[in-house]
Amino acid sequence: MAVVTISRSFGCSGEKVGEEVAGRLNYSMINKQIIEYISILADTPLEVVSKFDEEQHSNINARLSKYIDLSMFKEMFGKSGKELKEPLAEKIIDEKEKLFKEDVDYSPVFDSDVFRQMSERVFHFIADKDNAVIMGRGGQVVLQEHRNTLHIRLYAPVSKRVEWIASRRDIPKKEASKLVEDIDKKRRNYLQHYYGEDISDDKLYHLVINVDKLSVSEAAGMILSLIDIKSSKEKA
Repeated sequence: MAVVTISRSFGCSGEKVGEEVAGRLNYSMINKQIIEYISILADTPLEVVSKFDEEQHSNINARLSKYIDLSMFKEMFGKSGKELKEPLAEKIIDEKEKLFKEDVDYSPVFDSDVFRQMSERVFHFIADKDNAVIMGRGGQVVLQEHRNTLHIRLYAPVSKRVEWIASRRDIPKKEASKLVEDIDKKRRNYLQHYYGEDISDDKLYHLVINVDKLSVSEAAGMILSLIDIKSSKEKA
């Protein structure tokens, strides 16, 4: 097995499960690094790229960005008073030219189409290099037909996730409930906007796990067991 994509409901320890799977396999763990890679490759400030990420996704902003450079409003009105940070030169990826060898119709404005195009290229580049656990951001769709890839969905009842978030962040349950609802919605809208898919559609995944019934280690163990089964089947 070369690549594992993990889609997760907010507040169900998805990152911890992914980290344990990656650690036990000695795989790379790819999460917010994807946004950093896009920032570097597009020579676009990380703060701008992050606005298109799954936990900040806005359907309205994504649609408008095709026609309007939304960042200009920040410059015009200067509400934050903060400069956007440029990517650090030392973080430039050596394989930048390899990622973009083909002719591409680039836009001088970073919009949702450019974000999707670049994120897909990063996904495929990582998958081609093998041995990675990729968290969210449509990997289960982009790499649906990629060789040696396993797609996992992690979820838990909303009530349990609200309890976990309230406890971990030491916030009232009402605030935790709003946070769970908002981020779940943004992740759902992200996949629908970019790929026209329902994030909860079982057909996208090899395995769907209710982590309310399992510990982090047990959930990771189920994924590892499936990897072993799939690898054995492929060798037979």
